[in-house]
Amino acid sequence: MNRVLVTGAKGFIGTHLVGALRAIGADVTALDLDVSNAVSPGSGVNWIQGDLFDADTLDRALRGADTVIHLVAKTHDFSAVEDEEEYHRINVIGTRRLLEACRPGGVRHVIYFSSVKAMTEESEGILDETFPPRPTTAYGRTKLAAEEDVRQAGLAKGFRTTTLRLPMVYGPGNKGNVYRMIAAVDRGRFALIGRGENRRSMVYVKNVVEATLTVARRRDLPNDVYLVTDGTDYTVRELYEAIARGLGRRPIPFGIPHAVARLLAHLGDAGGRLTGRSLPFNSGALAKLTGDLRFSSERIRREAGFTPAYALQEAIGETVDWYRSVAAEGGRRP
Repeated sequence: MNRVLVTGAKGFIGTHLVGALRAIGADVTALDLDVSNAVSPGSGVNWIQGDLFDADTLDRALRGADTVIHLVAKTHDFSAVEDEEEYHRINVIGTRRLLEACRPGGVRHVIYFSSVKAMTEESEGILDETFPPRPTTAYGRTKLAAEEDVRQAGLAKGFRTTTLRLPMVYGPGNKGNVYRMIAAVDRGRFALIGRGENRRSMVYVKNVVEATLTVARRRDLPNDVYLVTDGTDYTVRELYEAIARGLGRRPIPFGIPHAVARLLAHLGDAGGRLTGRSLPFNSGALAKLTGDLRFSSERIRREAGFTPAYALQEAIGETVDWYRSVAAEGGRRP
C-alpha cells in the first residue's frame, strides 16, 4: 500500500481515513464531488473533483494507484418513498464504473465499504458473515449487489478484494444518531424507552480507520467480507449513561413506558403520511430504539489480527468534545 485512491474522501469516514493514510506516509489521491476547502498545498493529498461516471476523472484518479478504498455511496434519506433507481445508479452502476477503470497489473487491492444493512435490519442473536443476507431496503439491496460486483471484478482482473460491512458509525464529524442523542441528553430532552436493555452493534470511526489500515497492510488475506464493530455491542442504557458521563450530567433512572412510545410512534407515522416525509419519531425509529441488531467481528480479529483500540467511554468522550466544539463555533448548542 503505497499509492492509495480514496473515493468519497471528503465524507465522514473519508476525512478520517485520508488523515490517517497521510500520517503513515501513504501517497493519497482523494476523489470527491466537492473538494472546496479540502485542497491544501503541501498536504501530500492530490484532491480531484469529479464523480464515478466520468472516464477521464477516473483515469486521472487511478493513475499509479495500487490500492483503492471505495467509500462513495448513496446512503439513507428521509423521504417516505425510496428512490431505488437512484440507489442503483450510484451504489451499483457507479461501483461498476470504478471497477471497470481499474487496470489489471495496476490496482492490486480494492477495499469496499458496505453496510450491515446488506444483511438485515434486525437480528435475533449475534450474526456473523455466514448469515444469509436478507436486505429489506433499497440501500441494503444495492450495497449487497455492489459487494458481488467487487468480488467478481477481483476474480476477473486478478486484484485482491476486501469488503468491510459496518454497523452504525459514530464519532467526530458525524451529525447522525449518536450526535443527535448527545444533543438531546445535553438539553435534557432524552428519555429511555422502557429500561433501554436492547442491544445494538456500533463502531467508532477511528476503529473503522484502523480496521481499514489493518486489512490494507495484509497481503495474505482471502478475498472476503468482514464485519467491523467496536468488538462488543451496547445496550441503549449503556450508551445513554456513557453520553451522560461525557457531558457531566446525571443519568435519569427511569424511561418512557412502551405503551406511550408506541402511541407517539403511531402519531409520527400519521404525520409522515400527511407530509410525504419520514418524521424523526415513527414506528421505524421505535423499532431501532427498542430492537436488537448485533454482529460479531470475530472473523476480522481472527484472520487479520484487528482489535478495536477505542472502547465506548473514550470514543463517546471524544465525540462529546467535538460536539462541544461545534457548539462553541456556533455560539450556541448545536
